[in-house]
Amino acid sequence: MKPMRAVLILTLLVSSVGAEVFRDDFNDGGLKGWTFVQGAENGGIQNGELVLSSPKPVREAEVIIAIDGIIASDYEAALSVKISEFFWGDIDGGPAIGLRAHTNPLLEPIIKSNPVLGNKWLLYERSYKFFLGINHQVRRKGLGTTIQHLDMEAANERDKLTITLKEELRKFQLFDFKLHKWYHLKVIAKGNQFQCFIDDTEMLNFSDDTYTAGRIYLSSGLGNRVHFDNFEVQYEALSVQPRKQFTTTWGEIKGNFHTR
Repeated sequence: MKPMRAVLILTLLVSSVGAEVFRDDFNDGGLKGWTFVQGAENGGIQNGELVLSSPKPVREAEVIIAIDGIIASDYEAALSVKISEFFWGDIDGGPAIGLRAHTNPLLEPIIKSNPVLGNKWLLYERSYKFFLGINHQVRRKGLGTTIQHLDMEAANERDKLTITLKEELRKFQLFDFKLHKWYHLKVIAKGNQFQCFIDDTEMLNFSDDTYTAGRIYLSSGLGNRVHFDNFEVQYEALSVQPRKQFTTTWGEIKGNFHTR
């Protein structure tokens, strides 16, 4: 049974101090305010819950859904989460929430304009990702956070672009989560300080200066089935600035695109 919490109605509120709130309890059967980044065919509303189910334990099968239009620095995000299927492979899995997700401004138009690549999740690969999953060193379950890195390198002849993806485990706390059980997860990001709670118990507390602002998203783990409910995020929106126009285009790089 879900935790007993106030019924949340999808809305957008602005307080007197400029903080904004986005809430969704998924009871209306729609996903207004959300956009599937990847795997829309494997996610949707079921019985008043957002269910994301990635069919294969590979990165390309991860299901990612992001909130529309929110780019901020400081977040306080909370949600109920349940895992009904869990993959015990050699990759971090389980439900995840990503904060301050963004990409290199030079790389973004290349990703969007490449019809072959089609991996829009690359746009969210610079982020802090909090997940319920496995620590590979001790092979035990817990709550962790990784710093996702996405960088690019161009060959001297400018005929090849290499995209480098890296994942750095920043913090991990053992937690023996159970299948088919609801947990209340809360993440607070304020400046360079981060806290994460499960059922109001602090699990992670650390400082990091890698990323200062970005989007927010939810994802399934890889090969897992995850249920989300009673989502709420409080944030102070950043003003949108016109983007600088870069002269480097996909055509100038001549189309040879590689990931590693």
